[in-house]
Amino acid sequence: MNRHVFIKKSMVAAVDNEQGTAIVAALLILLLLTFVAIMATDTTTTEKAIVRSDSVFERNFYRAESAALEGIQKLANESSPQELLAPLITTDANNANLLRAADSQDPDNDVANLDISGDSEVDKNDFLETSQIDSDNSTYRAVVQKPIQSGNSLGMESSRLYDYVAYGYSEGNRGRAMVKIGFKKRF
Repeated sequence: MNRHVFIKKSMVAAVDNEQGTAIVAALLILLLLTFVAIMATDTTTTEKAIVRSDSVFERNFYRAESAALEGIQKLANESSPQELLAPLITTDANNANLLRAADSQDPDNDVANLDISGDSEVDKNDFLETSQIDSDNSTYRAVVQKPIQSGNSLGMESSRLYDYVAYGYSEGNRGRAMVKIGFKKRF
């Protein structure tokens, strides 16, 4: 029995011995804090990239929107239907190359209406140089006239409803945006 008592006492002594426990606990806490710091750094880096991307998108979007609105403003200011029949290519610097005729087969197809380079994609090469609206050659506008709708609308037999679509296009360092705005005008 003495032997059992000795074994029990030595087991209890080994269990009661807490030397090194503090260092193990400290190492586990440091490991946990390191993991949290790495995750926080990764999250911060990702958030900064998202903010930069959003900033680029917003800048391109607002430039494209202003280009489309400029086209609409030129249409709204024009009072003569003869000046607004597509394709209008004049020597007037204010209206030069403002209008294009819509694709006769598919007048609602944006790519068909704008793709003059024939690559089945709309980019700045599809906008004429005279349609740029900024000095850094990154923002362009175009206005497309859809087929004329005529008829006895609202009892105005002699008037015609002209249907236009204004496009604004902006291309920055890391992105591009295109805005489309519809506009109808009756003469």
